[in-house]
Amino acid sequence: MATPDPRSPVLDVIGDAITARTGVVLVGLPGSGRRTLLAHVRRRVEEAGWTVATVPGPADTGTRPLDALALAGLTSSPPGIAGAVHAVTALASSGPALILLTDAHQLDDTSAQVIAAAMDRADITVLATVRPPLYDASALRTVAARRDATVVTIPPLPFDEIHRLVADTLGGDIDAEVAGRVYALSGGLPGIARAICVEARRTGELVNEGTHWSGARDLWTPAWGIPVGRLTAGLTEPEREALWVLAELGPTDVSTVRRAVPWHIVTTLDDRGLVRFVDEDDRSVVALFPPLLEEHLRHRALSARGRSAADLVSAAFRDHPTTPDRPPARPALSTPMRWSSSPEAAAILGRVLREHTASRVIRCRADWERDPTDATALLYLQALLDDGAPVAQMEHVLAAERTRASDRPSLEAVRIRAWEGVFRAFRLHDVPAGLSVLIRAAAQMPHGAAILTATAQHVRLVTGSGTAPELPLVPETGPPNPHADVDGHVDDHGATVDLPPLRAEDVVRMVRGEMLLAGGRTTDARQEFAAVVPVDPVHYDTDALVSLGMLFAGDIRGAVARADRQLDIARGMLDRSQIEPHAYVVALGLYLEGKLTSLRDHLTGVFALDAPAPLRPAARAGLLSISASLSLMEKNLPSARAMLTQLAELDLAGGPFVMTRPEPASASLAIARGVPAHEATRPAWDRIEAFIDDGNFLAAVFDGTRIIDLHVDPDRAARLTEIARAAQGDLVPALGIYIEGALLHSAELLIEAAARLRGENLILHSARAHAMAIRILRDEGRTDRATEESAHLRRLMEDGGEESRLLVSEVAAPAAYLTPRELEIARLIAQGASNRDVAARLVVSERTVDNHLYRIFRKLGITSRSELAGLL
Repeated sequence: MATPDPRSPVLDVIGDAITARTGVVLVGLPGSGRRTLLAHVRRRVEEAGWTVATVPGPADTGTRPLDALALAGLTSSPPGIAGAVHAVTALASSGPALILLTDAHQLDDTSAQVIAAAMDRADITVLATVRPPLYDASALRTVAARRDATVVTIPPLPFDEIHRLVADTLGGDIDAEVAGRVYALSGGLPGIARAICVEARRTGELVNEGTHWSGARDLWTPAWGIPVGRLTAGLTEPEREALWVLAELGPTDVSTVRRAVPWHIVTTLDDRGLVRFVDEDDRSVVALFPPLLEEHLRHRALSARGRSAADLVSAAFRDHPTTPDRPPARPALSTPMRWSSSPEAAAILGRVLREHTASRVIRCRADWERDPTDATALLYLQALLDDGAPVAQMEHVLAAERTRASDRPSLEAVRIRAWEGVFRAFRLHDVPAGLSVLIRAAAQMPHGAAILTATAQHVRLVTGSGTAPELPLVPETGPPNPHADVDGHVDDHGATVDLPPLRAEDVVRMVRGEMLLAGGRTTDARQEFAAVVPVDPVHYDTDALVSLGMLFAGDIRGAVARADRQLDIARGMLDRSQIEPHAYVVALGLYLEGKLTSLRDHLTGVFALDAPAPLRPAARAGLLSISASLSLMEKNLPSARAMLTQLAELDLAGGPFVMTRPEPASASLAIARGVPAHEATRPAWDRIEAFIDDGNFLAAVFDGTRIIDLHVDPDRAARLTEIARAAQGDLVPALGIYIEGALLHSAELLIEAAARLRGENLILHSARAHAMAIRILRDEGRTDRATEESAHLRRLMEDGGEESRLLVSEVAAPAAYLTPRELEIARLIAQGASNRDVAARLVVSERTVDNHLYRIFRKLGITSRSELAGLL
């Protein structure tokens, strides 16, 4: 099956318009992929028998009239207007013709008049590309006036496609975090992303580590001036000055922009596509686009233009006094706020996050140096971690705190030891060292032993280290006091500086809940979560366990809605540590619901933010795994392979965080390379058995459903069936019926499972169970029933939208049922050919075509040509 094109919807719109003889104007910035889209359209149209000619818009505005047609090879120079019209009209002498006008905003008026006259005389349609603003192209208006026309704006590519493009450009796998930085800088524009990678490789900012490419935190090179020059070509001097001011301001609110830049210039830059207005709840934030533009100008801040822009910005900030240890701050964005979910908004928010994190490092370092306490040290450590600082810097702070440690028991002292233990286990990948810190601190700090012991259990659960952890005992505590230490003493200074309140009982209950979830005891887990009394509703569920519990209890939509709200709050508060945990639950829910379009958009936004939470690695692992699974469905093998490589490096057990292991998706990759299914799935089945032995039943069942349609291991599948049946709630037992149907090779049981799974809103698993039943029916020779079920499954997928066809592409595709000859005829019919046309083209009788078409309709369970066209 062909690789799905990420821009198929755009290509379909363009193709339908051209078939209807409607002109198309394709609008996009330099680097947006206009030429690539034209190449796709050209191939499609030529396959349909059209004649295609490309007419470039000359880059030199001083070129003579009709030079564009001469450059296209349509005329000899100078041809005269009448001769030029005749030459262009001749394109359609043997059938319909398409003229591709590249950079139509640079086309001369005489050439435009010639093309318009030819369109009046012959079956000629025009597809033109322009950069914004559309209304600047006077020649284009001349051409478009001859026919109905539609305007199509080129959308940014999704993250997985930029990931693949980057990997192809570099010739190897690349870290998702680096690909996320490239995406954030490019805004999803493929030409910009490619330029960033080429130059970063040339200057050594991107380095081949042997198995993959990794990159520096800053990918800037002076060569960015080339794409920036293309983006800013044609700007007036005041407009260029405004770009520098906006770059110095960074993403900021409209009122501040109005103080610094004349609004008519902002309007012009918006028309040219160089600024974006990102919606909040009650206002908009203005930012340059793509973010590379701001990044490049900020790197040249010491130039004359940069200094002039800084002076203008300083004037806009006179109402915001500064102190020596705090640099001039930009206006604080209101929090919480709901950011637009578009890829452009995600790229801009990523920029805001990075700047916010850098300013936190400066502020927290000053606070710690002025008043070195456990609280200020912890805030400084977290800021360094979020900023991606070298490990040596964090080790320096930890060493200083160990030297300065107070004898008085305090909540902050417990927090900092817990932070260090998790940091060593997850960030440094030294689980024994992390556990040693936690166990030793628990012995030294009896007042914090419950928190530290529970944290150690969490580390064991997520990493799968040592023996299966036991449920920690819930300590007896009094009512919550947000200003109290763990032993009940209240800090003399009131509330802990910028630290959320914490109770030992709440920590223990959350850890107990995640352990119960891992064992399939969803009802018991939710009871533990419900017993938590959050003093701070925003920070008490930092691992998104409450939403995860809702999901595994069967309320997938409710879980997605709750996690999405929490994600909005985390983004609005610029809280990097909570973005990916809640984003993981949203992604998991969308994946299980089979909402692949929404899932792709969601993952694009998350990776564009590039906000990993190093102390919550299960969230990043889950996002990588889900993204790899989506890439596999789309046949995007390079992206899937790169993500699985990173996933393997994390090496987590996951606990209640399902889909955090690489083995299931790696099995699909191995089968695609030709490895036998039983051999390809062996590591995954081995891991499932280890999950079962460790009590990670939820992870075992979910991973089992991911490989059960590849190869069934009878003994392990039987164990999974028993575990799923015994699980609390309805969701996991429904998955058990699917596994049992595959184990027994029973089409009837699988069809029953598909219906039940659909009732639980597990659309992905329902589709796969249904597809497996169809394959079994076909293998058993029950063709009529297989055809009936296949038609039913296709209707379900069509009704679901969201690219649901990818869930069962192989079994529901016509190629799975038709002979090569029938498939050839079906494709011709789907393109609009009549039976007579097909007969003439294939040199067969019309009756033969009729017979083939009857069998095609019968095998596919359809009754019309329009249905056939929809399938193909």
